[in-house]
Amino acid sequence: MAIQHIGQAQKNSPQVMLRLRQMLEQGMNAFGQFLFNYWPHILTTILGLVVAAAIAVPVLSYFGLDSISKPLFYSMHFICAQIPAHSFYIFGHQLGLCARNLSIYASMFIGSLVFTLSKKRLPGLPWWAWAIFILPMAWDGVTQMFGWRESSWELRVLTGTLFGLANVLFVLPMIQKALLETPLYTAPAHYVQVPAMNQIYPTFPQQQAVVIPATTTITTTPPANTPQSVTASVEIDNGMRTQQAPTGGFGATKQPVQDIPL
Repeated sequence: MAIQHIGQAQKNSPQVMLRLRQMLEQGMNAFGQFLFNYWPHILTTILGLVVAAAIAVPVLSYFGLDSISKPLFYSMHFICAQIPAHSFYIFGHQLGLCARNLSIYASMFIGSLVFTLSKKRLPGLPWWAWAIFILPMAWDGVTQMFGWRESSWELRVLTGTLFGLANVLFVLPMIQKALLETPLYTAPAHYVQVPAMNQIYPTFPQQQAVVIPATTTITTTPPANTPQSVTASVEIDNGMRTQQAPTGGFGATKQPVQDIPL
């Protein structure tokens, strides 16, 4: 009984592996199709969560929920320097992002939301317009970093907003265009669906054997100088003997060889 179970398992193992491979391919295709259709929604959600978390930090601190606001505030330090002099305050508590970064992420959230609501049909900015929009923040940040001048919160908000909108309106349409130009995945041609078992099996080109009927006579035309007799081999028990059998040429009809006396 155990041997039968082992044999049955070995017999079904190729089908199980093929079924698992089919399920994996279907799952990956479904996941890829989901990302293809909803990647702007995912990006918009992430940007919205970042902005909401930055605003929620002072609100949570105001209500005494420091156990939530403090870890949230420190976690946002990975994307912002959180300089107190460059930040806004609500209820006397600092926001999770500085004024410039808050305007960048908020404008990116608004721009991606507009792009999503337009069903990914929003035309993109040309590269020269994108460069013009990001130059003000570059100028404001560089001159302040080297101590040539001190920026104000109005400039930080304005330049950050232009930078965020320019990036979204330039990058997102470019991504969508690249996705539309990429050919979709199709099942390989050497796979076929078997309806009875609902499985996909690989198929390979088959070669058909050439069958010659038993009644077919194959003849050849000999050259002009072909001898009129050939040597025929006859197998007799443990030895080989030969006999001259006149055939009238290779093209003539085959004649039976007479028995050779021992």
